[in-house]
Amino acid sequence: MNEVDPLVQEAIADGAQSEYSRHAMLDAAFRRQEAILSLRTLGLPFRHIAARLGCSTAVVQAAVKAAEARRPATERREDRVPYELHVQLARKLKGDEESIRRIGRTNLERMRQTKRNPVAQQWIEMWSDLLNARVEDLTSGMLADTELGRELRHMSPFAGALTDDERRLAIRRAGQLASK
Repeated sequence: MNEVDPLVQEAIADGAQSEYSRHAMLDAAFRRQEAILSLRTLGLPFRHIAARLGCSTAVVQAAVKAAEARRPATERREDRVPYELHVQLARKLKGDEESIRRIGRTNLERMRQTKRNPVAQQWIEMWSDLLNARVEDLTSGMLADTELGRELRHMSPFAGALTDDERRLAIRRAGQLASK
């Protein structure tokens, strides 16, 4: 028996596990930073958040800074609010992925029933592709800082996926981030 083959298989399996763990850590860091930014949006001081989370104020400040740095630079409220709504959706996807995908697919089917111009039809098909993609691709697609990303967010199939409180928080966050 070749002694190299088992080691190669072990290295491949460990590499896949390492990559999975890396993505899970990045996803958890993203969600934590967004939650901390939301706590700031609600008016909690840095030190209060730090005390509640059991970490230093510097960690909280760094999380807020990282979350803010991810935001696209936009002057238009019409672009900020949909972006923040989709950030909220991205956070919610982790715990309720199937429900959110189901809402998106149901809404897309309704959207297909209405006669639309060819560009809007393309956006519907792009959303359909994203809804069938890996969660990482869905998240990056709906948060893309591109003209297409902005256009897709304006024709989002996720109506009804967020609670009223989640919507209000996202809208409030968009307003506060605009003033910075």
